[in-house]
Amino acid sequence: MRYRCFSKAARVASVILIVALVLVSSARAGEDPDLRKNLLSGWKMWRDMLADLNALTFTVGAGYFGDASSTRELNKLDINAAVAKSGYPNDLKFEFASSIQLKNSGVKTDYLENVTTLLLSYEHLLTPFFKAYGFVERFTDTYLSIQQRYETGVGVKAEFEIGVTETGRKKIKDAIEFGKTAAEGRAQNMEGGEDLTSALAVDEDHVRDTVIALKKRYAFLAMGLACTTLVEIERSSIDLPNGSSQLIDPRRRFRVALRPSLILRPSEGLSIKWQTYFKLPAFGPTHAIAFDGTLRYDMRTDTFVTIKYDLPKSPAWARRVSLLIDYKYYFDNIPPFVPRVISAASQHNSLAFKIQAEF
Repeated sequence: MRYRCFSKAARVASVILIVALVLVSSARAGEDPDLRKNLLSGWKMWRDMLADLNALTFTVGAGYFGDASSTRELNKLDINAAVAKSGYPNDLKFEFASSIQLKNSGVKTDYLENVTTLLLSYEHLLTPFFKAYGFVERFTDTYLSIQQRYETGVGVKAEFEIGVTETGRKKIKDAIEFGKTAAEGRAQNMEGGEDLTSALAVDEDHVRDTVIALKKRYAFLAMGLACTTLVEIERSSIDLPNGSSQLIDPRRRFRVALRPSLILRPSEGLSIKWQTYFKLPAFGPTHAIAFDGTLRYDMRTDTFVTIKYDLPKSPAWARRVSLLIDYKYYFDNIPPFVPRVISAASQHNSLAFKIQAEF
């Protein structure tokens, strides 16, 4: 009796197992035979694309200029370094740049930091066309007699992109196609390992955010206008005609800065970037007496132009290697001065040629 019961239960279990196998086989038979393969290969492409967009990068660059004669020698070194963490919709960056001069007059050797910048900035994309940001900066410039200047501020920026480069167009197309493939896999209730599960989780929101990030990274033309509220604290040191120097009392100013910007990528690997800061007085006096006794508008402008060319083939030890032309122009409408003695310079131009590597 027990044997008959066991035999009957075994037959029922066998029937259930056969039905399950038939159902699974039918479901698998309804799958596109290439869909699973496309999903797995597409997932690798998608993962590499996100890794590039969200990478932690370290950049270092340097340029050197030197002159020497039998009695005198002048060396100048321009260096810059940056650490950046990108990840839609946030960007965090720390930058350092310095221009160092080493001068040997035959009697003594002088070391001087002409211009030094330390900058920490954070940006958050609010919409595809607007972002909010904050920053802290320390700046020195011996040409303008700025011993130390600290700025901290927050602002918003409107930015628009027109067109994309060939590389960007290909990446955007791949992202959109992979999103469609993932949607087809979900429609067929596909199941699989960890990679397939991750691939199927890529939905319309993921694709949309990635396409936005790609358009900004590879835009043919990007235009922007930023508005910043900042506080500026500055201490100046002016070289006097007798060879000594005099410190100027620290000054605090509140300013509103308007910053138009433009980035043009006319061909693969070539980019031209321009931006100008118009730093205007706010929440206080707008005019002040200059060294010549005239009443002037208390305005500053900083202009930066960078032309960068990425070498077609990067070495194994770097993500990319670039050649740069860096131009900077600083203007102060009311430079610091010692009454009836001397005024600091109001303008400073800088041009540097550099090689830069990104890791």
